[in-house]
Amino acid sequence: MNLKIALKIFILIFIFKINFSCNEENGKNKIEIYTLKSNFDSTFILHDSIKKIFSYAPKFEVQQIELNEKPLITNEQILCIDTITGIIKLSAKGYNRILELRPSMKHGIKFAICRNKEPLFTGYFWSSYSSYGSTWNCIEYKHTEKASKPIKLNIYKGNGMNPINREKINFNHYPMLLKSIQQVGKIDCLD
Repeated sequence: MNLKIALKIFILIFIFKINFSCNEENGKNKIEIYTLKSNFDSTFILHDSIKKIFSYAPKFEVQQIELNEKPLITNEQILCIDTITGIIKLSAKGYNRILELRPSMKHGIKFAICRNKEPLFTGYFWSSYSSYGSTWNCIEYKHTEKASKPIKLNIYKGNGMNPINREKINFNHYPMLLKSIQQVGKIDCLD
């Protein structure tokens, strides 16, 4: 009789321990950057008839189901995000993962910064050599230069084809992103 009770207690403790360890892993906050399964909404270029400009990379929203299965850039490869200066610092490995993608000078490459695969911020990886202009959030990179050490990239809101019109992103409009990067200790690049 005592053996049955001891066995039941052992099984309950074992189940509790497995359940707790799974919840602990699932509850760990991660900031990661995902690309989308399909990068282009359409082959048509939007034209703003009021401003009389073409919109090559407009604002977009994304659902979790639209993200690729695995992140392009992992939590470990994102070293910090400075919301004051608009800088993201990536490890060389993280940056070089962007270079593995086929660059699109006209449309950029859509991405989403996510917490535990929940989209918080969308934008485009945008080549600094592109003569086109985005009208949405961008992380600018040089698609011909591999990195051998950590690298800082600009995050900005595009405002058409003229780079002078780029705007600083007000990250206060993304409170969940701010909270998440603070929780994982990646806020502000102090070096």
